[in-house]
This record gives sequence, structure tokens and C-alpha cells, in this order.
Amino acid sequence: MENSPKSVKIYSITLFLLSFVLLFFMGRAGLKLPWIEIAAFGFLVWIAEFFGIDLPKVGAISVSFAVIFAAILLFDPLAVILISLFAAIVRLDIKNKTSPFRWILNASIAIFDAGLAALFYKFAGGVSLITKSGLGSSDFPAILIPLFLSAAVYLIINSALGSIAIGLYLNTSPFRAWLANAKRAIPGYLILAPLGLVIAQLYVTNGISAIALVVVPLLIARESFKAYMKLRSAYGDTVRALIASIEAKNSYTKGHSERVADYVELAARKMKFPENEMDLIKYGALLHDLGKIGIPRSILCKPSQLTADEYEEIKKHSDIGAILLKDIELLKNVLPVVESHHEYYNGMGYGGGIRGESIPLLARVVSVADAFDAMTSMRAYRDAMTSAEAAAELLSCAGSRFDREVVKKFVEMLEEEGKLEPDSVGKRMEIICVEEKEENQKFEPSGKEDPWEKEFKKNKSKPKNGLGIEAGFEVKDDLLIIDDWDLE
Repeated sequence: MENSPKSVKIYSITLFLLSFVLLFFMGRAGLKLPWIEIAAFGFLVWIAEFFGIDLPKVGAISVSFAVIFAAILLFDPLAVILISLFAAIVRLDIKNKTSPFRWILNASIAIFDAGLAALFYKFAGGVSLITKSGLGSSDFPAILIPLFLSAAVYLIINSALGSIAIGLYLNTSPFRAWLANAKRAIPGYLILAPLGLVIAQLYVTNGISAIALVVVPLLIARESFKAYMKLRSAYGDTVRALIASIEAKNSYTKGHSERVADYVELAARKMKFPENEMDLIKYGALLHDLGKIGIPRSILCKPSQLTADEYEEIKKHSDIGAILLKDIELLKNVLPVVESHHEYYNGMGYGGGIRGESIPLLARVVSVADAFDAMTSMRAYRDAMTSAEAAAELLSCAGSRFDREVVKKFVEMLEEEGKLEPDSVGKRMEIICVEEKEENQKFEPSGKEDPWEKEFKKNKSKPKNGLGIEAGFEVKDDLLIIDDWDLE
């Protein structure tokens, strides 16, 4: 049986006590409850939850909202709550034998979202469709306000309370959890609310037997959700298949793109990239080396020094990757990353020859993560660096090859994730911070020679990377081939 974190237990108990208070005060009205209807609608809710569709992070989505929304339009708030409680019996909880605290949590959320939505519908002027014998043309547009308000309250309460729970389970920001899952659910709620109205109308005109007619549209709605989630999953699988085809050419870099994507995702969260862009960010990082599929294996896997001509071939992979992606509509948004992840902040990189903040921010992040993973990975021609050594190399190239701010955030992320001992590169970080204050990082055109170009020309006569290839920064002599960091 699952062992829930202490924070989840506290949250579950607190929410349960609050929901019990709400339920108690509603029950004091002494209403005569329609138990047959509660059982029938509750059974539909349970069926909908049982066939829910798993979300990418935690939890699932179902079409039960349509049935609950119909109940809001038909019955008193207390009856709506009792119907909604059937949603607490979740398939995943039965399958995984989850902690009782999760059951308590699900029940508490069901009480709050359905109960408050029903109360808002009533207070906004909405009346039971049973009393009105269904809606007529004269009820519009006035009825739209209570309809919209109750649906919005349900969505807000349900997603807010659920996201807090997910945040506690995953030890992440509840807001990030909301953006990761609720944003996919919102279109579904927009479809299910009108379906709920149809269910309520059918019940009023044909009685409880009409509920059987609801099964077909509910199944259609479920299959639409399922197809949508499958499409998203297939999208990710396609990206990973492309990556596998690249890494199959070189066993030494197997897993490189996945690790870079993980680093980039963590760094992007540290830099507060919008959560709704995280899928794009991950795909861009995964596909950054896609163009290497067009580079001969003899060059990628050469166990000795590359010639200048071979290095020029390697440099083509950015353009090759862009060509491969340009006609794929779903992946066009990652083109800037593929094209620009080898641009240097001082303009000495390759791709389009851009510099500074003209380089897309995500490409600057991928560049840092790409170099860090290359340096900390074992190769046949060299040992892996420690994380501290690799971080020190990043910091030494901050402001020249890399964006200073990106490097700072990346190193801070490594410390927070436990991949780097705190203060292991503290002294160098302090120097970087001082340099950042003293120097304007933006490269404005001027008549004077750029100091980095001057350094580049100085190093031209004595290359430091052992390849006979010009380099504008120091690369350790034993870093010879294959990885982008080693090459440049």
C-alpha cells in the first residue's frame, strides 16, 4: 500500500475537516433527498471515473463532470455533493491500493468542487430545471450567467485543490502542477458543460430512464479525450524515436540527448520559463543534435583527431537538423534551438553567426546543458570530469561562449538538485557575479575591435584544443573528439 508523504496526510485531514463542516451545514436544512436519482447519477459518475484517462504527471481526467454538472442543474446542493462523492472511487486508487489518505482527499475535493459550484449556481439566479420543466428560449441569455459561473467555480476549485495535492506528492510547485495538467483539461470542461446541460434536459423530459441515452455521448467524449492524450504521447514517442536513430550511430553518446533534456527542463524551471512551454522546451533539447543523423558514422566515431575538413562536416549538423524539421508542422517551433545551439555569446560559434541576446534564450540554455553533459560523460578517449570541474569550465567560459546569467542559473540548479556540492565553485561564481556587474553583456556595434575577437586572433597562432582548429577559449588538451564541447 502506498505511503503518503506527511504533508499530504496533513492536507488530506485538514481538507476533510473543512468539507465535513460544509456538509454538516448543508445537511441541517433537512431536505428530502431523491435517493433513487442520487444512486443513478452517482453510478454514472463512478463509471466515468472508472474509465478515466491518465494525465502525464499525476492523476487522471474523466467525463464525470458532465454528469455532475447535470446534477447541479437539477438537484439541491446536498444531493449534488452525494452524487459527486462517487467520483472519489477512482480506478487508479483501486488498482494501486493507494493510501486511505488519498481516498479522503478525493472525497473532500468532491465535496468542495461540486458543493460550491451548486451553491454558486443557486446564488447566481439559477433554478432547478425540474422546477422549470426544462429550459426554454425565454431563459436565454439570463441563464448563461449561473451556468458559466457554476462551471467556472467547479473547474477552479477542482484544479486548485487537486494541484496542491499533486504539488505535495511530487514536491513541486502547485502552480506548475496546475499548468502541467489542468491546461489540458480546460478544453474538455468546455465540451462537457454543454453535454451536462443536455443530460439535464433529457432527464426532465424523459425521466430517469433517459440516463441510458447519456452513455453514448459520454463514451464519445471519453474517446475524444483518449485520442487527444494518445496524440500527445505519440508526439513524444516520435521525438524519442528520432533521438534513438541518432544515438544508434554512436554508442558513446547514448542517452546524451535525454540527459541534456532533463538538465534543460530543470534549468528552465529555475529560470521561470512559462510552464505551458515545457513540452516545447523538452522537445527542443531532445532534438538539438538531430542533424548528426546526416553526418557519416566514420566521423562521429573516429577514435583519433579530426581533420579540419571533418570538423567542417560536423559543423553542418545544425543546418541538417533544421532542414529535417522545417516541413514537420508540429516541430517547427524547435527550429531556433536546433539552428542556434552552437552559437557563442561572443559571436565566435557557428550556425547563423549571431551573438549575445540575438541567440534564442532556449538555445543558450541548451548550449550550457549540452557542454555540461559532454564534459561529465565517459568517453573512450578521455575520462569524465566531475560535476565540479565541469561547472568550473562553464563558469570560465561565461560571457564568452555562454550567457553569464544562464550559466549562473544552471550552476545554482545543479546545487539545488544535489548534483553539485554547495560552494564547490563558489569562488568562481563570485568572480562571475562581479564581472557581470562591471561589464555590459550586450554587444552593441562600434568602431572598436571587440575584445573577444582580439583574443580569438591572439589564439589563432597557438590553438589549444589539439585539433589544429582555431578556438577563442581554452579547451583542455585531452578533450579531443566526438562531443560538441570536445570539438570546439
